[in-house]
Amino acid sequence: MPIHLRFTFHSTLIKSDMTPAEKKLKSGTDATLELTPSLRLSIKEGIASSSMVGLGETFLGACGIFLEGTIVQIGILATVPQLVAAIFQNVAVWCIDRFPDRRKALCHAAAVNSVIWAPIALIPLLCSPSSEATTLLIALALFYYGSGGFTAPIWNSLMGDLVPASGRGRFFGLRNQICGIATFLSVLCAGVILDAGRDAGRTGFGFAAIFLLAGVARFISRRLLLLHDNPPYHPRPEHRFTFFQFLRRAPYSNFARFTLFSAAINLGVAFAGPYFAVYMLEVLKLSYSQFTILAAIVTVTQFLTIKYWGTLSDRFGNKKILNIAGGGICLAPVLWLFHSEFWYLMLVQMYSGFVWAGYNLATANFIFDAVSQPKLARCAAYHALVVATAFVCGSLAGGYTARHFNDLLELLQVSWRPTSTLLVVFFISGIIRLIGVVLLLPRFKEVRPVEAIRHRRLLFMVMDIRPIAGATFGIITGQWRRKTPKK
Repeated sequence: MPIHLRFTFHSTLIKSDMTPAEKKLKSGTDATLELTPSLRLSIKEGIASSSMVGLGETFLGACGIFLEGTIVQIGILATVPQLVAAIFQNVAVWCIDRFPDRRKALCHAAAVNSVIWAPIALIPLLCSPSSEATTLLIALALFYYGSGGFTAPIWNSLMGDLVPASGRGRFFGLRNQICGIATFLSVLCAGVILDAGRDAGRTGFGFAAIFLLAGVARFISRRLLLLHDNPPYHPRPEHRFTFFQFLRRAPYSNFARFTLFSAAINLGVAFAGPYFAVYMLEVLKLSYSQFTILAAIVTVTQFLTIKYWGTLSDRFGNKKILNIAGGGICLAPVLWLFHSEFWYLMLVQMYSGFVWAGYNLATANFIFDAVSQPKLARCAAYHALVVATAFVCGSLAGGYTARHFNDLLELLQVSWRPTSTLLVVFFISGIIRLIGVVLLLPRFKEVRPVEAIRHRRLLFMVMDIRPIAGATFGIITGQWRRKTPKK
């Protein structure tokens, strides 16, 4: 059955130089946009690639813990591959400048991405737990993330041509919502397989099974990419600029300032991010089922709310969403300090999924809005490289803090000791994110005309997402809205 999206736009939002797809959206009226075959294929491809993430990528850290990797190795596994992915994004930009068949490049990289899961699956099956086995896992993860990173700017460039600019928030909201369901179900499936393997004394077989399934999912994704439309791509010399030229423009470039903000946030995220799995599995001694449930709650919360976030971003702009969600993600790691009961951690993960859904969607869409189409792949790659560098630095700093914080307390002759040094890492992570929000978020602006709204009113609208906030916020904001005349 064809998928339809309902869009409502004001005439001020329609550009004079519309693409053919955008011309279907008539100014000032409700318009129904029937998704093109390529956009429907993109949603199906997203289901397959999200299944790969849920079955494989989500559990690489857990596999490192199973292989008895050190906390530094776990941190490296979670971050250094991200930097390699960013480097390969820049390699991809160089390639499509010279070989501009984007669909072919995407499919070749996706094929490599799929095949790498086979040797990754052999590690927990054939290798005894050791730091050497973890090092081998890290090495293969570098190849996996590198091939995946190669696809990112090319996919962004291709989708920039295929998705109407006026409806990106709603299309990607819908796509991400469906992909979230796929991730949620695949994470649950992987958790069941791992628990069954552990109960049978064959945890290594469980990891091998989910990693092989991840490879199959990526192969299906590649087959769907082959069927996408492939608009011609003709980069011009004036659209090319080096990474250092990009950095030099940071003081006066709106997009460069946005990139610095993203880097600061990711520095704070990586300071704690790789160690949540360690905290849950090693400190709290949660089962794989409990670990899977907590991971899945983030995903299910995102797919329940991301479509609504997309509607808000189309109406009020991505910057407004970043103002709300950016503040929310500062609190997320700090909430882990107050309780360790499983039911409480479920609530924390629900909150995290809610604010991250808005932040991730607004960040991705801001890149599309802030950069002209010919420069999109290059700017996205440079953005990823800056962010990934900050991510690696944050993770290494977080790992160093976790290992040596008690030594610092002894040096200062402080008798107090935290329940776990990882809780200190979580708190510092929240502080770093807050500094990024306070200092850098105000330094860039919205790049397209949007409907004006006060932050307080937008916050009330956000709080009225009923699957998350429940009836209480619905009643409060419902009473408030009745006093507000409709425009």
